[in-house]
Amino acid sequence: MKSAMGFLAGVSVTIGLWATQVSAEEWITAPGLGKTETVVLHFRREIDLKNTPAHFPVEVSADNRFILYVNGQRVGQGPARGDLAHWRYATFDLAPYLKRGHNVLAAEVWNASGDISKPGLKGAPMAQISARTGFWLRGEGASQAVDSGPQWRVSVQPGHSFASPFISILKVLKTGIWFAAGGNEAVDGNKADWNWAGDKETGAAWTAAVPVLAADEAAPWTLVADPLPPMSYTPIKPGKAVRSTLPILKAFPGKSVTIPANTEASVLIDQTEMVAAYPELTLSGGKEARVTVTYSEALYDDKGHKADRNSIEGRKAVGPADVFIADGGIGRTYRPLWWRTWRYMEISVKTVDQALTLDRLKLHEDVYPFAAKGYFRSSDPELNRIWDIGWRTLKIDAHETFMDSAYWEQLQYVGDTRLESLIVYPVSGDPRLPVQAIDAFGQSAHADGMIESAYPSNSKNIIPTFGLLWIGMIHDYWMQQPDHAVVRRNLPGMRRILDWYAPYVSGNGLLKQNPEWNFVDWVGDPSIPREKFPSFDPASGTSCLTSLFYLGALQQAADLEGSTGEAALAASDKEKAVSLSAAIQNNCWDEKRGLYADDPSKTIFSQHANALAVLYDVAPKDKAADVLSRITLAKGIDAPEGILESSYYFSWYLIHAFDHAGLGDRYLDQVQTWRDLTKLNYTTWPEQRGNTRSDTHAWSAHPTADLLGIVAGISPNAPGYTSVRVAPHPGNLKSFDAAAMSPKGLVTVEYERIGAKIRFAVRLPGDLSGVFEWHDKSMPLKPGVNVFTVPTTQP
Repeated sequence: MKSAMGFLAGVSVTIGLWATQVSAEEWITAPGLGKTETVVLHFRREIDLKNTPAHFPVEVSADNRFILYVNGQRVGQGPARGDLAHWRYATFDLAPYLKRGHNVLAAEVWNASGDISKPGLKGAPMAQISARTGFWLRGEGASQAVDSGPQWRVSVQPGHSFASPFISILKVLKTGIWFAAGGNEAVDGNKADWNWAGDKETGAAWTAAVPVLAADEAAPWTLVADPLPPMSYTPIKPGKAVRSTLPILKAFPGKSVTIPANTEASVLIDQTEMVAAYPELTLSGGKEARVTVTYSEALYDDKGHKADRNSIEGRKAVGPADVFIADGGIGRTYRPLWWRTWRYMEISVKTVDQALTLDRLKLHEDVYPFAAKGYFRSSDPELNRIWDIGWRTLKIDAHETFMDSAYWEQLQYVGDTRLESLIVYPVSGDPRLPVQAIDAFGQSAHADGMIESAYPSNSKNIIPTFGLLWIGMIHDYWMQQPDHAVVRRNLPGMRRILDWYAPYVSGNGLLKQNPEWNFVDWVGDPSIPREKFPSFDPASGTSCLTSLFYLGALQQAADLEGSTGEAALAASDKEKAVSLSAAIQNNCWDEKRGLYADDPSKTIFSQHANALAVLYDVAPKDKAADVLSRITLAKGIDAPEGILESSYYFSWYLIHAFDHAGLGDRYLDQVQTWRDLTKLNYTTWPEQRGNTRSDTHAWSAHPTADLLGIVAGISPNAPGYTSVRVAPHPGNLKSFDAAAMSPKGLVTVEYERIGAKIRFAVRLPGDLSGVFEWHDKSMPLKPGVNVFTVPTTQP
């Protein structure tokens, strides 16, 4: 049904504070716009209020995205990423932005996806799903008067375009990269409506909005409320100029500078640490000047290599770049519609007949609003720095979804997200983003039951091993959080993953080769091709390594089924797990080498297979320590010759195999790898060893969780965190003060060496109880403060 006020399109409407307007909100767009046309639209709605309302609630969504303004003030953005069956809407109370009298609601809406059915590079991130361009707003009570419909006005912005930077980056770096995080933006100020959200319409491009859908057409979007809080939009200070081709530019952004006519110049600004933020560059004059803003994680030499992240001399910025064409106006603010990630920003200017003034640079950080409640402070400053860098990496990669890299792909992958969630639980205690991820992966399932490796995504990429890790992710949540509704609603999807694998169990009891990409880890430099790792035995066509993934999932599934009263299913999973464990022992153990092979041919050995064999109890307890000693060196996570070594990512499984085997005291030796990385002045952790593509990979940030979980030793001791286990491994540290969040509050552990004794003080919140373990002794923990004094020498 059309709004009763539809005939008033294009004029302001006066409504009383308590008026109720019967209205049917609808998806709206610009007349004549194609379904898959890349476009930026401006919408506006003028209203007059007799009184300032106490509340003015609205729900807002768009395809692809929107930024909402009221009376020129930015209210918020959205929608959070989802798929068409779970399309988010954001909720805002507009009352704080409204005033008595004339008011303007305005929304900037864009679609950078184009036709996603066609292959090719897109201006939108790969994580962006889309049906067609549209805007939707629904009010409640008095605010129904502003429901989206024909009374809204719309104009097309022809001077704003999008293009993927992938090819331009590839031309410089040559190889080893993949970019899927969305496009560069170009804004031609000569074509912009600079007062589109102002008090009155300007320009001749405005027209009444029209319905997106035909009268008999069903909406492609199923709208659901966004369960997440708004992302932060926090002002942060811009960095300082560290290099310029024009002396006066060294003063920017500290103060405004003017670049003469017919001049080419550039300034490099070092933010000093990685940020994910909206940049706003305000310019005056300089008609037809071209301003290019490049965002770079680090600086590159002529061979496309990075080095010390503080190194500047002889290096250049490479990365996504926005282009602004000045229209000659005064105080024009140019900003991309989507946030950017960088440490180094380079602003390059080419003026023509007029001088251009760089007035100011403003930044607003955009990340998930996690609060760091957990902490780790020790007598070792370098260890504290490792903890801080990991938390910053996590924050950079946490937005409306988790991301593998906020710079390169912005995709929520299962493997990455599992480790990111394990950082969030103890440090923040906010489970909403992990729950979003668990549900999103479940919702991505195909007809055969297998889930997507990354989701949301507009491109198919099946990694069945990630389906098994998703079960591990559910199990992690089950241990960490008391609300098991998340577990119950995802159990059917978990069962379908296991059913998907069942036909691939071979006669020897191991998994044979299955369809799709069996990604385990990036191994080697350059990486071993996917058809060679993981390996499959030429004779039987089976793999020990993929079978170990399957084993872990069966064990975890048995726990989950048993906890929800599904005793028969739990027993079945356990029986399969016992049989598979025996098959791995029989086919994969190499007595001569004292190791588990990657496949029954016993020609390839990796940290991966042996770590999982220990972690999932294939290796007998009395052999676990010897197995692990054969695949590692004395310091760090590197492997000895002849053993394929894990990446920073998969080393989490390696490290937890040590902890599982009772070798948590080795952790401070293993973290040497991250100590070495600090020498290169990373401010967020890299993706892999060597000349890494990405400097923003949170799958390498797990020391932030493990300094709490292994060194301080704080972990759940029962499902739902109904009990806590504190089993510290302080090594040679003189002291530490650590805290980890539980659902009932902070668990704190203070440790100090005092002469020949060690003192631990453990504080438990509320009615939480648990156990304290020190070497071979176990002592109960009660709510409140618990103090233990033990000798420095091991009993």
